[in-house]
Amino acid sequence: MQRLAFLFILLGFGSVALTYTDRQLVLLMWAEDYQPVLGIVVGVLGVALLVAGLVRKNKAARAEPAPPGQ
Repeated sequence: MQRLAFLFILLGFGSVALTYTDRQLVLLMWAEDYQPVLGIVVGVLGVALLVAGLVRKNKAARAEPAPPGQ
């Protein structure tokens, strides 16, 4: 899930940065009319996925029983 989150962050915020140049990312070229709003939404979605993955990972780590003491 973290790889997908980083991909969304890169695509979203990268497309926002490229909005002010004459270039666009190929995957988001179809949405040039909706930039920079769509790029911000995709980037924030990526951040949300990253946070959700980290929270889920922490919950799973806490749910594991502690090893017995020796």
